[in-house]
Amino acid sequence: MAISDLILQLQHAKEPSRDLDISIGIVMGYKRHVKTVGKGEGGKEERKVVWLYPSDGDESSSLPSFTGKIDDAYFLAQSLVPGCVGGVSWDSRGGTAKIDDGPYFTANTPAIALCIAALSVKHFQEAEAK
Repeated sequence: MAISDLILQLQHAKEPSRDLDISIGIVMGYKRHVKTVGKGEGGKEERKVVWLYPSDGDESSSLPSFTGKIDDAYFLAQSLVPGCVGGVSWDSRGGTAKIDDGPYFTANTPAIALCIAALSVKHFQEAEAK
């Protein structure tokens, strides 16, 4: 999925979404790996999905909840834009986020707003590099 399409989906998201978390993880470079963990009931092989972290290949049993947890959205921002500074705010209508000198982004939750801000910086960096 193109980053611009992912940003658009995040802007329209009403709540945190595991599908969007997976799309964000793929943009970050996470790799999905299925392991066989033994035999379950009836002798059937049991499979487990693990995610390989992009920078060191370490195995994680779950992908961060980028759209659901502000700490995970912060991790996304620091991973995509190392050394960035920014801010997040929220009120009864949703959240707003800004990274460095970029624009303010609003969404239904502060975590989603921060994801949009981080992905937008990455998108514009890639566009400038072309």
